[in-house]
Amino acid sequence: MVKNIFFLLILQFFLSPIFAQEITVTASTDTSDYMIGDQIQYSLIITMDKNVYIINPFFRDSLKNIDVLGINGPTPEETETAKTVKYLCVLSRFDSALVTIPPIKVEYRTKGDSTLKTILSNPVSFNVHRLDVNVQEEIKDIKPPIKLFDYLFLIYVLIAFAIISVIVYYFIYRKYFKKKKEEVVVKKEEKLLSHQFALKKLDELEKEQLWQKGFVKDYHSRITDIIREYFEKQFGLPALERTTTESLILLSKHPLGIKVLDITSQFFSNADLVKFAKYTPLEIVNHEMMTQAKHIVKRTAQLDKEEELKTVNEEANV
Repeated sequence: MVKNIFFLLILQFFLSPIFAQEITVTASTDTSDYMIGDQIQYSLIITMDKNVYIINPFFRDSLKNIDVLGINGPTPEETETAKTVKYLCVLSRFDSALVTIPPIKVEYRTKGDSTLKTILSNPVSFNVHRLDVNVQEEIKDIKPPIKLFDYLFLIYVLIAFAIISVIVYYFIYRKYFKKKKEEVVVKKEEKLLSHQFALKKLDELEKEQLWQKGFVKDYHSRITDIIREYFEKQFGLPALERTTTESLILLSKHPLGIKVLDITSQFFSNADLVKFAKYTPLEIVNHEMMTQAKHIVKRTAQLDKEEELKTVNEEANV
């Protein structure tokens, strides 16, 4: 019997610290020495078994002698065997003193037990002091007075840079952004008569030397278009919209058109062979096409000359 009692006492002695460790509360600050106005980082860490549930502690009663700037938390963390809750208080004090934060009371319950238990953290002390000032030393400026002479070169450089920038901006603005006043000069265009316009177009085509460069089909298309356009302006015939046969029929009904009917027929026939039958003409034929085109225009220019004479007379009367 005595042995059993002795065994139970020993077992209780070894197991009591284990049960006592079901929750711990640790308080601390990031340092123990602060200047007036510094932010004080005060942390409270509660470590407990998984079957322990705490009630959030109330810090205000224990922090009456110090300014509370903010309280962050709770921040929970959990492992397989335990869990931790962290609180971080940001404090400050604007008077020098040795400050002691008293223990923080934490209330908790364990699973299966409705009894409300209490545990206290450790007290935390730290020192808040003023800036040490030696009153016997001479009062000095925080920075020496600025001497303007030392900055004259820099001032001159800045002024020169500003002047150059203004000049460059002025010329860029004048060249690219400012709208220049343009004088509008209305020139009286010289009106060309139909035969003059046609001969001008033929001369330009001849200078291009299309057939000499191998563009024979383009040459024949261009030269016939010039003559067809001339017929429309000179005789009022819709030659650009008609076939060769239709154009020749219309031309035969015009008094001046009869004069060039045969040469025009040969002119259009040679061009049609090149454009539609893939005929490759001899060089002499290409030369002859230009000669025939100019001949057609010059032979039928009588009407234009009469209109020119009429225009001159009208201008003289005015």
